[in-house]
Amino acid sequence: MRTRDAEIRTGFTLLELVVTLSLLATFAAIAMARLGTSTQANLSASGDARRLSLDLLQAQRRAITTGNNHFLAFTSSGGKIVSYQLFQRVGASTTAADAVHVFNGSVAVTSSATNLEFQFDGTALVAYTITLAAPDVTYQVTVAASTGYAAVAKL
Repeated sequence: MRTRDAEIRTGFTLLELVVTLSLLATFAAIAMARLGTSTQANLSASGDARRLSLDLLQAQRRAITTGNNHFLAFTSSGGKIVSYQLFQRVGASTTAADAVHVFNGSVAVTSSATNLEFQFDGTALVAYTITLAAPDVTYQVTVAASTGYAAVAKL
């Protein structure tokens, strides 16, 4: 017959989990405070540039798949680009094809065009350039007109 003291312990107690999570939260808060807002803005610029290039790829592929033009439309507020959304063009009407994507407020976004449009064959109407500038780093997303290929470059 086994006694309670001789049983093998196979899990964590609630107290151990709470203490571990509290320590991790404390370390995360210290790390975030040390990084500062400029580092966070630099990381946001990188993420926004990558997300934008993937959404451009999605617009191109949807145009090829459906045979209808698709485009990303930028929204400005106070002369600054703050967000964009994917639309489908069918004749003279446009329909939203995806949710609105908002840029980080500390990243300055400039674009060579308000709408970045792809035709049914995946080519872009014209070449596009979008620049995302953070305090210490700048990214540029370029779209080639002939192929519709979007590339991200760190400047």
